[in-house]
Amino acid sequence: MLINSYLLFFKGLPESSKTDRQTTASFAIRDPGSLSGKSSTLGEVRGVAGIRSLGSASHGFSPRPSLSDMRFNLSEARGVAGLRTLEQWCQHVPGTIANSDTFSSALDRHGVDRAQAFSLITALKGVFDFRTMRAGENFELMLSPSGNIEKFIYFKSPMLSYQVERRAGKLTGRRVTEQAQVQVSPIALRIKDSLYASLDRAGEAPALVMMIVDIFAWDIDFYIDTYRGDEIRLLVEKLTVNGQFVRYGQILAAEYRGQVGVHRAFRYETADGKIGYYEQDGGSLRKAFLKSPLKFTRISSGYGNRVHPILGFSKMHMGVDLSAPRGTPIWAPGDGTVIFSGRQGVSGNLVTLRHANGYQTIFAHLHTIAPAVRKGSRVIQKQVIGTVGSTGRSTGPHLHYGMKKDGRHVNPFSQRFPPADPVPAGQMKAFQQAIAPWVTQLEAISLPPSPRTASAAGVRKDAG
Repeated sequence: MLINSYLLFFKGLPESSKTDRQTTASFAIRDPGSLSGKSSTLGEVRGVAGIRSLGSASHGFSPRPSLSDMRFNLSEARGVAGLRTLEQWCQHVPGTIANSDTFSSALDRHGVDRAQAFSLITALKGVFDFRTMRAGENFELMLSPSGNIEKFIYFKSPMLSYQVERRAGKLTGRRVTEQAQVQVSPIALRIKDSLYASLDRAGEAPALVMMIVDIFAWDIDFYIDTYRGDEIRLLVEKLTVNGQFVRYGQILAAEYRGQVGVHRAFRYETADGKIGYYEQDGGSLRKAFLKSPLKFTRISSGYGNRVHPILGFSKMHMGVDLSAPRGTPIWAPGDGTVIFSGRQGVSGNLVTLRHANGYQTIFAHLHTIAPAVRKGSRVIQKQVIGTVGSTGRSTGPHLHYGMKKDGRHVNPFSQRFPPADPVPAGQMKAFQQAIAPWVTQLEAISLPPSPRTASAAGVRKDAG
């Protein structure tokens, strides 16, 4: 007896008894309904994906646990070796919004019954505006083995999704915003045919074209000033989510080198909070007037004497005709006041603006005039005042762009306008220190090999 007591006290139960207890516990987890009685030694068995738990029965097993007691605590399974996560346990059903889809019809096409569809819609009310759905957007259903929706994700963009999860037996919706990573990327290219095509070949998105045009809009017309062989260097922010490109941030530094000369731009915020692009010496790129009121165009008829295409005789052309597709937005080239807006004879839809220092600009043959552009209203530089059309006496879609200086017609493309305020003198040292790393990085960016066809006399191409 003394020996047996010693073994029991110091050595514990025999291995066979332990094995029996483990077997009993294992059996209890697989089929808790088949056991009766209580066992405080087993503790609480919390559920994981694919493994049932006993809910509130934390100190033992009930003779026949109800369905409400059986729960899946899926979140606790994450990272546990040998146990399945929600994503592993569920069946994944991907879906896409079709052209004529409502939210309900999209769910119906993917096998979701009306009751579960109603639960999803209820969970998303006040979280997701169903009117913003667009054809081509994707979603994903995660279904339990019995076909219940455990999770739903609607992918609005790489940075934004709407998710529904089952919690305590109820579907709950929420808006999820992903945190984007920002990296500064160097880009270099030579113009071969057009700015758009050259950037596309370099693997960049079209949005970058518009950003470059906006920065240099005061100095470069990207139709008439772009030549084959011109060079572009950029330092641009790229936003990514999980390694996937989402969009561009800001262009921090840019250089355009070509027939139009060398133009550099550096983004800088002055002490009073104004953000703009400045030249390397601190001068502002912004000027009183844009080089052109259209982003991309070509001159179909210049300023001066010409044979009128409709009248058939020589006539002084008091402006420049810019050919562009119908509906192309027209910018106000500078801040000003509307002195005429409406229909006027052979000019068709016409807008006239008065600017500082005795300048006026005239825009004729417009397809539409922006609602805010009314006589007496103020406009700001780069505000859209209308769209290109062919109203009045016109042979096709184009913009007649005229300019007056002190009441006399002048060629708008031969004018030289003063720039806006430079970096304040007291901030020049801080400005030079801020852009110094960008200057070094710009100059270190290597360009791709020059195309064989590059020459100073290259054929001008449409940069759009």
